[in-house]
Amino acid sequence: MTTRRRSSAKVAESAVKSSTSVKSPVKIKETVTKYTKPRQIKTVTETPTKARRFATTRPEKPNISMEEYVTDFKLRMQINNYEVMEFLVDCKNFYNITSPKVVQFYNFVKEKVQSFNVEPTEDKTEN
Repeated sequence: MTTRRRSSAKVAESAVKSSTSVKSPVKIKETVTKYTKPRQIKTVTETPTKARRFATTRPEKPNISMEEYVTDFKLRMQINNYEVMEFLVDCKNFYNITSPKVVQFYNFVKEKVQSFNVEPTEDKTEN
């Protein structure tokens, strides 16, 4: 025994009602936005700062001569060159210590990847 679908009955009833009813005027939906209270501004009190330990203005006459500037620059460059050379020695030592382990790790991973590498099988979904 077949039964009729109930959804079609509802559609038919709503079609009859809509065709016989008078259209109502358009209603405007009012939306209310959320209002947040303004943040309170807190008064900030200034904390006393320490006096500056260095001069705020440039002195009229420098205290060291040009020769002293040159010798100071040369001395600072010698210190800088020494530090850079020590850094390079440390980098070389780091490379020499870590290089064999990195190569060993690379070879290990390469072997594992190659051992898991399997030939792709034919796709069974093709007709």
